Amino acid sequence: MSLQKTALFMLGLLLILAMSVFAQKDEFGKIDTLYAEPYQIDDKNWGINLSLTNDEEIVGISVPLRFASGKLRLVADSTIFKGGRTEHFRVKFARADTSIQSVTIGLINDIGVSVPALQPGNGRIATIFVSSLDGDKIPDLKVDTTTTNPGNTLQMVSPPVNEVIPVFMVKNTKK
Repeated sequence: MSLQKTALFMLGLLLILAMSVFAQKDEFGKIDTLYAEPYQIDDKNWGINLSLTNDEEIVGISVPLRFASGKLRLVADSTIFKGGRTEHFRVKFARADTSIQSVTIGLINDIGVSVPALQPGNGRIATIFVSSLDGDKIPDLKVDTTTTNPGNTLQMVSPPVNEVIPVFMVKNTKK
């Protein structure tokens, strides 16, 4: 009997985890979307504007991104949140990992002090600046979402604690 209960519990857990892998199906409004818009600053530097369209309040955001330009070694050398929709959040960080050419953006609105959630709307939440580790020219920049250690995935949290997985889209700009 105990083995059957354990097997049923594991099967139920696997079904719940499998459902969370798929992109959000929002039956109550628009599908939330995170946009990454890479743009060239000069021959050796690029920026990536991250914009979010959401139709519910958001209290936390995790955005792990991977970037590449052929065989060039790249680094996300800085990130700004000033002037964006999440500027008022209490926790804002960007952790770059040069070994896998990625950056993880983490945003939490409140850590015990009353800070308003991100209201429904659209607009920029952060800008990431990317450069070559070797000072080489960067002819193009590819950006995609990824998973970074220890299991950071693209996701948002709406109050009280509901996971929202937005759609990810890259807007290509012409030079």
